Amino acid sequence: MHSKPKPSDFFSGNILSKSKIAENTFHIRIQSRDFSQLHYAAGYTAEIFLSDPYYNPETEIREYAFWNYEPVFHTADFAIHTDVMNHTSKWIETIQEGDTVFFRKLSDELILDESGSHYFLIGDVKALAYLYEINRALAISKKVDSFIYTERKEDVFSDLDHSFPLTSYTINPLTPEKIVEIIKEKFPESSKNTIVYILGNEKISSLISTYLQNNSSFEISNIYGKDF
Repeated sequence: MHSKPKPSDFFSGNILSKSKIAENTFHIRIQSRDFSQLHYAAGYTAEIFLSDPYYNPETEIREYAFWNYEPVFHTADFAIHTDVMNHTSKWIETIQEGDTVFFRKLSDELILDESGSHYFLIGDVKALAYLYEINRALAISKKVDSFIYTERKEDVFSDLDHSFPLTSYTINPLTPEKIVEIIKEKFPESSKNTIVYILGNEKISSLISTYLQNNSSFEISNIYGKDF
């Protein structure tokens, strides 16, 4: 649960562009001089207010991962996943290019761990922008295996360069057991010094994490998780 925002917490920026990139996802680019305070590393997140916190102190807040950060022009890209059951859908439909947006808490709690030789990147479409950013930041010498799960193929979107570097699977109905079954089949058990990022549905992430940790064939160094 987020604490009530204080004016001293606020940062602001302008929407440079907004486009719909998947059935339930928009891509926005924000420019802000406040980003200059960042010592950026892949994995940063920001909490974005869904209305002006100066006029609405009770405004809702959503946390989004930086999809990319450009330090020269202080621009950041975010993928905004909508849900008809919450206020995000109304907010993203309403904002336009040139509008001011407010955010806070530029967090580095889940930045890239570069110590691994092998990486497993696992998550749903809500975590896809984050995993794309982690994947791009990894040295080319690192071995990467990926698993993006979704119930609908049209929810998957490309990276900023229009490529699809991570492997996606359409699973309907979506069950944790089916995901683990595919991981057993597709992921190499000979992996050494492996760093795992598991992001998305908490129940699914927990089951995957337990499976990987209990399988002695995987040499897991660290597992990082988050529910966007």
